[in-house]
Amino acid sequence: MKKTLSVLLSLIASSSAIATPQRPSEAEIQGRNTYFITPYKTICNVDLQYQETANTAEEAIQLEQIFETSLGYALTLNAKGQAYVQLAIKEWNEKMVFATDPNITFTIRDADIKGQYITNNYCLEKNLVLHHVNTHEWGSYIVKLQGKPHQAITFRIVKEQE
Repeated sequence: MKKTLSVLLSLIASSSAIATPQRPSEAEIQGRNTYFITPYKTICNVDLQYQETANTAEEAIQLEQIFETSLGYALTLNAKGQAYVQLAIKEWNEKMVFATDPNITFTIRDADIKGQYITNNYCLEKNLVLHHVNTHEWGSYIVKLQGKPHQAITFRIVKEQE
């Protein structure tokens, strides 16, 4: 019993560590900027449109956005420092690059985040960090953005590879 409790406590402690965003090394940042040159340059020039802020995942359903090749939004986080966006993904196994402000955290339900907080060396003046996201099937995905209350942010998405 004592051993089982110890194992359970270890799993609980390690699971919270796994959930913490992993900051990449300088070597990983340089390697990704070299390998993903096309999407990283493309994301710099995505046009932004103003997006009404959905305060809950339920509200986001009413404002669903269809992702095809790129999306870009300027939005303001709510009083809790949150915003929700529902994305309609039309392809199986879609691989995307998301760009956010550096102090924003985000989650996307039922998708994998395969690299986070990567400095985009192609538009440093925009102060964007990049996140690689993979979805496994077509459908709707809820993105939760978290920052400071009433913070104005930008949020961009492009396909990882054409």
